[in-house]
Amino acid sequence: MLKKIKNVLNYLLKSILVQLQEEFTVLRVKYYRRSGYDIHSSVYIASNCNIKGKVSIGEGSSLAHNCVLSGGNEGIEIRKNVMIAPNVVIIAFSHGTENNGIPMSKQNNSESKVVIEDDVWVAANCTIGNGVTIGTGSIIAANSFVNRDVEPFSIIGGVPAKLIRKR
Repeated sequence: MLKKIKNVLNYLLKSILVQLQEEFTVLRVKYYRRSGYDIHSSVYIASNCNIKGKVSIGEGSSLAHNCVLSGGNEGIEIRKNVMIAPNVVIIAFSHGTENNGIPMSKQNNSESKVVIEDDVWVAANCTIGNGVTIGTGSIIAANSFVNRDVEPFSIIGGVPAKLIRKR
């Protein structure tokens, strides 16, 4: 009898936690939209994501836990139905390194827009650098560093990321 009660309580607790996660996702999206970000109301943003600078996220897209999007002034444009897995970092700028006589932290950043087109899957622990466009229907393998444009329907991976094959 106690085992049945324990199972029922566990089920109820899990159900409540799932409902709370959904509610907090809705609140996160509302918060970013009210803060001036161009984020579609259907976007899913998991916990512990950090979004700064100019960022837009299209319908049906999702950010998993611990993602960092830093759009700077040039911006990050994530289009429709893009899946971004946990721990992905997308940065639309790079620190200045031109002048050896000035500390890098004091030099001007180099900024270029990042565009992730429709129906892209960025797997866990990837970094996408500034100025990159990832074409429609592409897949970025886990633990990759993307520093060049990706043609549509490509599967890429590695450090730096290279073409594995076409879809």
